[in-house]
Amino acid sequence: MELLDLYNQSGEKIGKTIVRGDKNLLKDEFIKLSIVWIKAGDKFLIQKCSKEKGGEFAVTGGHVTSGNTSKQQVILECEEELGLVLNENKLILLGNIYKEHAIFDIYLYEDINLINFPFKLQEIEVESVCWLSLDEIENLCKENLFRQSSKEQYKKFIKNLYLENEGKL
Repeated sequence: MELLDLYNQSGEKIGKTIVRGDKNLLKDEFIKLSIVWIKAGDKFLIQKCSKEKGGEFAVTGGHVTSGNTSKQQVILECEEELGLVLNENKLILLGNIYKEHAIFDIYLYEDINLINFPFKLQEIEVESVCWLSLDEIENLCKENLFRQSSKEQYKKFIKNLYLENEGKL
């Protein structure tokens, strides 16, 4: 049984927890999810989720469990799902997406040395991983092969930031 802390609309803990999957939240109660876009050079790490998790393409992340910060959670998710230990100081919070009763904290992690990293995948969560360019991610979006939440993050943060910074994040 996984417990999740509840947050207000400002992203502050309100001192209550729920069991993951409980949908009985009040209007002003939110859970948090922590997501990381991992970048090496001009490529982003995209995972193909296992069939049990929908079989879609997505980026790494998960529900923030009780007692963890979103930064701690994204580090934990990467270690569990990919066998990758992130340096906390290199995580950059890009912003948030609010969807129904969830706040998605979106991070960017950049390390050119990861391009050849020997990922150790958690098979129940991740079928495979690949490094994709923005054009390739754009095609996944157009073909509806990218998880909806990942697609929203891509459009709001990654694509826009990349264009604003003339190809440099």
